[in-house]
Amino acid sequence: MKAFRRHAKEPRAARLEEVNVPEPGENEVLLRVSNCGICGSDLHAWLNHPGYEFVLEKVTFGHELSGIVEKVGPSVADWEIGDHAVMIALQTHHDDEDPYCRQGLPQLSTRRRVQGLHLDGGMAEFVAVDTEFLIPVPEGLDMRLAALTEPLSVAEHCIGNRSSIEQDDKVLVTGPGIIGAFCAISARNRGAEVVIAGTERDEKARLSALRSIGFPTLTVGPDLPPLHEQVKDHFGEEADAHVEASGASPVLADAWQSLKMNGVVTVVALYGAKVDFDVTQFVRRQIDVRVTYASSKPDYLGALDLLQQGAVNLDALVSLYPLVEAEQGFLDGEAQEVLKPMLVCN
Repeated sequence: MKAFRRHAKEPRAARLEEVNVPEPGENEVLLRVSNCGICGSDLHAWLNHPGYEFVLEKVTFGHELSGIVEKVGPSVADWEIGDHAVMIALQTHHDDEDPYCRQGLPQLSTRRRVQGLHLDGGMAEFVAVDTEFLIPVPEGLDMRLAALTEPLSVAEHCIGNRSSIEQDDKVLVTGPGIIGAFCAISARNRGAEVVIAGTERDEKARLSALRSIGFPTLTVGPDLPPLHEQVKDHFGEEADAHVEASGASPVLADAWQSLKMNGVVTVVALYGAKVDFDVTQFVRRQIDVRVTYASSKPDYLGALDLLQQGAVNLDALVSLYPLVEAEQGFLDGEAQEVLKPMLVCN
């Protein structure tokens, strides 16, 4: 079968290879992969960025996938050939002795792993997946949309569990990549008024796409008004909540300027540099700084509900590439030529 695999711990050291079709283990199924998204984490690993040293030297990328059961392992009873599924990407086998499993936060366990970074993932024609980490796709849901379940689940965890965003809140989202876009969709679905901010570089593929699905946008740059002034002009006042999805250290450092007293900034991004900010400004305005990481099964189910409701416009947000053009999808993602690259694997 064809698979897009990393072959060395060097920048852009991945290629399409012919490998054996995996045999499902005792509690695994073999999925014929329908679609697999190219995630920011995939791009960081592909570029061999600091912080991704844990990624295997030789591994098939891909953790945002949908697929159809092709074969079941010897002890599998709940899945049948032909069933449609999505995969939980950040995986921790349940253990009642694990405090994070007991809290319903398996994504925080020290035993966690990401299929597609720690073991072979879904940028291939087939992938073997433990059934503990499979979720059925609702009947009739487009498998391209289903492949967006994982990133949308991250947004659902951020907005639904960590941000305290409520109906009629005025919400600023910084960072118009797919996680920022999905956080905006999740907040809007809860009745919030949302504006999305990005840079001039984001205009071509990101901000324009988000305007096409009904979001107002703000653009920041050296010759443009400061973000906090634009936010106040847009809402007529400061925002109630700020979701930081850009990963730009100065944006988080200045977040207090765009928020009302007693506001909340929820950080869903990862940062390539340390953030140096004036804590006193946050304290004097009683602004909460919260962080959010990954997602768990209830968030996946919430994401699937949103997808069924038609909350995500596939054509506006996703660019499709056949598996044999995976490298081009990575290159376009790196260059921000597209908002969300996705592979068609079968």
